Amino acid sequence: MAALREQRRADVQLMQALRQTQLEHSKTLEEHGKLLGALVSGQVAMMEQIGTLTTQVGAITEHLGITPPEQPRAEG
Repeated sequence: MAALREQRRADVQLMQALRQTQLEHSKTLEEHGKLLGALVSGQVAMMEQIGTLTTQVGAITEHLGITPPEQPRAEG
């Protein structure tokens, strides 16, 4: 009986340690999710700014009557 009690104590300690680890991992994942969301928002904002700049440069070159240089082609 004593061996069973000792085994139960060890099992409970293991489960508590696993629970603690899972809580820590969940917190870390939540933080990473927030950071990723912020990075995506920043990327979207930059893409919008690039679109605006591209439009403005196009308008300027058209106004000046010049042909813009060839755009580099995306590789991939």
